[in-house]
Amino acid sequence: MRLTQALSCEDPPHRAMNQDLGTQIAKLRAAEEIRHLKARYAAVCDAGYPPEQMVPLFTRDAVWDGGERFGRHEGIDAIYRFFEGVSSQIVWALHYMVAPIIDVADDLETATGSWYLWEPCTIVAEDGPQAVWLTGTYADRYRHEADGWKFSEVKLDCQTISPIEQGWVQRPFWNE
Repeated sequence: MRLTQALSCEDPPHRAMNQDLGTQIAKLRAAEEIRHLKARYAAVCDAGYPPEQMVPLFTRDAVWDGGERFGRHEGIDAIYRFFEGVSSQIVWALHYMVAPIIDVADDLETATGSWYLWEPCTIVAEDGPQAVWLTGTYADRYRHEADGWKFSEVKLDCQTISPIEQGWVQRPFWNE
């Protein structure tokens, strides 16, 4: 028997191996598309949070949950309203999304991800603009739709919103 016949992809063990490889490649591709989704999200935030640019990144039934600091917003209309108003609170921002961990489900239709957020920004305070460090972690859920990967849930656990000149040790949250 020739080697090419012995390693035929038609043999059940090799067919399974090829399917696994195909699934692995699909998961890697999905993870990369999700990284691009998160990068587009950061770019829209840094462009002043225009809601009309944010909405296409989310599923219709999505949730954006910022906890006590930013509230919970369920559905695309509520998410639109949130981003429509946040630019009056955060007038400048530069979002660094770092250390992603993305887990694509075997169905290739859903995924989860976690990210660290490091964000220098300017927040409107009663006494004028305040330069702050905003830090936190994101726990996201994603769903693949006909036009690509989208957020089905974004959950931000805000760790600090600290004035730059005081730092997070002296004042972890600027409004406290």
